[in-house]
Amino acid sequence: MSRSPNDAPAPDAAPAAKELAPFEDLIGEREAKPTPPQPAVEMERSTKLEVRQDANSESVLEESNQILQKLSSRLAEDPATETAGVNIWDIEDENDTVEAEAPAAPPAPRRRRNATRVLGFDSGDTDVVSMFDEAPKAEVAKRSQFPVGWMLIEEGPGRGECFTLEAGMSQIGRGEDQAIQLDFGDNSISRSNHAAIVYDTETHTFSLGHGGKKNIVRLNGKPVISNETLSSGDKIKIGETTLHFVPLCSEEFNWSEDDDTGENDNVAIA
Repeated sequence: MSRSPNDAPAPDAAPAAKELAPFEDLIGEREAKPTPPQPAVEMERSTKLEVRQDANSESVLEESNQILQKLSSRLAEDPATETAGVNIWDIEDENDTVEAEAPAAPPAPRRRRNATRVLGFDSGDTDVVSMFDEAPKAEVAKRSQFPVGWMLIEEGPGRGECFTLEAGMSQIGRGEDQAIQLDFGDNSISRSNHAAIVYDTETHTFSLGHGGKKNIVRLNGKPVISNETLSSGDKIKIGETTLHFVPLCSEEFNWSEDDDTGENDNVAIA
């Protein structure tokens, strides 16, 4: 008896399942992947985009209307303004940020006028300053006729002081009766006759002698034991004070006896 194809026995499913077992993981991952968007989702997105575009268009239209309203109100306030001379872009929008103007430069400081003080003249409200009242009063300089030389303090207390030498004997000490009064704080100098300088009008020479005091008198660094002849530039040291000798009279120049009659008006200031 012959069999038709439909009468063939069904294949066994067990071997096929064994063959597909290694591919089950791949089949599961493929089924887990998201499905592509449906046409309805795409339509919804396009609808939202069109709504946004319409909203932007309405905003632009509203701003344009506001600008036109401002322009109309400005023209209504000033009828003489010509429409052609107005640029809508020159109209400021309320929402626009106004740039801060640069601060103006500070004004230049005003120069202060100094008060004028007139010296020696009365000019009303101005202060009058006397040149002579404010000046310190100088001590009256000692006058000396026919000086024969000078003695200057070169070092020590009273540095810079000058004393005029006259003919005859000039005593050196701290007392007020001394011709060369060294009262500047050097207490090692005796009050009277610590030393003396003599000008001889006959020989026109100068000599230095000591007064026998405890403190030694030195001439150019050497002790004075007896009378010593002085020369220009000699240095006399007594205690802490050093004197510098400057002669004026000598054999070449000296005051003659005729000058002592009072007819000569030459005056030297110490």
